[in-house]
Amino acid sequence: MPSDPRPADDDALLQTLCELSALLDPVLLKPAITRALCQLAGARRCLLVRHEAGLDLIEAEARRDGLEVCNSQRYCIAGPDDLQAALTLILSHRGQSHGALLLFYDDAPGQAMTRCARHIAAHAAVLLSNAADHARALLEKEMLLCAERELRTSQELLKQGERFNHAGSMRYLVREDLMFCSDELCRIYGLPPGRNCITYDEFAALMHPDDRQEVIDTVNAAVAMGGTIRLEHRICRQDTGEVRTLSGIGKPVWVDGTFTEYMGTATDITVRRQAEYAIRAAQVDMERVARANTAGQLTASIAHEINQPLMSIVSNAGASLRWLDRSAPELEHARASLRDIISEGQRAAGIISGLQNLTRKHATQFERIDLHALIRHILTLSRSELEQRDVHLVLSLSPAEVHVLGDTVQLQQVLLNLVVNAIDAMTGVPENARTLSISTTCCNEQRVKVTIQDSGAGIAPEAMPRIFDAFYTTKENGMGMGLAICRSIIETHRGRLRVTAASPQGSAFGFDLPRVP
Repeated sequence: MPSDPRPADDDALLQTLCELSALLDPVLLKPAITRALCQLAGARRCLLVRHEAGLDLIEAEARRDGLEVCNSQRYCIAGPDDLQAALTLILSHRGQSHGALLLFYDDAPGQAMTRCARHIAAHAAVLLSNAADHARALLEKEMLLCAERELRTSQELLKQGERFNHAGSMRYLVREDLMFCSDELCRIYGLPPGRNCITYDEFAALMHPDDRQEVIDTVNAAVAMGGTIRLEHRICRQDTGEVRTLSGIGKPVWVDGTFTEYMGTATDITVRRQAEYAIRAAQVDMERVARANTAGQLTASIAHEINQPLMSIVSNAGASLRWLDRSAPELEHARASLRDIISEGQRAAGIISGLQNLTRKHATQFERIDLHALIRHILTLSRSELEQRDVHLVLSLSPAEVHVLGDTVQLQQVLLNLVVNAIDAMTGVPENARTLSISTTCCNEQRVKVTIQDSGAGIAPEAMPRIFDAFYTTKENGMGMGLAICRSIIETHRGRLRVTAASPQGSAFGFDLPRVP
């Protein structure tokens, strides 16, 4: 027969309570409490249960014989018989329940055992409350550390993104008149390391002198109404004085119906702008080369046009000498011949001037242009070429005067290029079938359409979609730039260049332009 269990003495109880106090992990503390009650309070079996969702769940269990411990959140007490314990102790601390201890005895426990059990239970309630607080604190700490790591990672990604994109961020506190800049924006501005806060006056001092007033006016106007700030301006870096071009945007932050600050970004677009300028310069040079190439194809025609006034000049000069060499000089006839010489000289000079304009590099200048006069001038340059190739010209211009706003040289280049292409397209056509048609049609009071049609072999259907692409050509020795440049010029003049198949054969290139009074 086993001896009757007796309660532990005060020293053993104090020692156990100290050992339980050292346990902060609830997973370890709960089974330790049940074991202590079996050992010190003499219980045959001890259960730590909690109530959840209408069920009594066993969190820890210990038996005096061997002190086997069950610690499972899923173990549910089967029925009311399992709750008929000899002693039930509720674990409550600061008004919060942490479960109940169910103690089972072979015989009714004595007062000493009951008192020992209640001491342990009272201490266990405090320990379970502290362990729960400690577990929550550890969880909150871990969550805080995770949030801190995520924030640090996010900040580093933001810094890397700003460095890669050459874009900095800023906060502008309107009332305090302070601007806080990110590290990348400080680098863009050339601010000293650690100087990430500047005043608005210091920000204005960074602006390029030519852009400063415009920037100040734009910012002041946006601040006055709480609107979005959008700027593209130049700065002079504070450290080196280097000029950089920035594109910035700032959005107001509203609090209680009023805005207190601006959040925004500034992107360094210097390299982009330099590339755009270089591309534009290269395009201008390419246009000039294309004009020279087109004009070169009309060398014979242009020479013929210049020879005509030169031969007339020589003839009139000889006639003038003969009129003056007579015994009675015919002064009136001599004067008429000299006037013809002046007229023919001016005509030759005009032809040379037009040729020089086509091949000379010049800035785009828009002006009011007589479109029909421009077409006739191009036909004058190419008349001999038309005659030598036996091309029949059909000119159908609108009876009304038509003026457009554009660059004379650029529109000459388009017309000359389309005429030369049309003449080349009819090389393989029988001589009696070569026809070049040029017509103008007033679509309405706002626009006019120019059509240049040939009777050549036409453009293959598969080549139609690419005919205006740069470096694409159907000619054996073509550059592939003429039509691409023509399209760019027409689009700059707010028009559109198109191509269609002509009937019964050939191609028709047409473009429209806006009319001006």
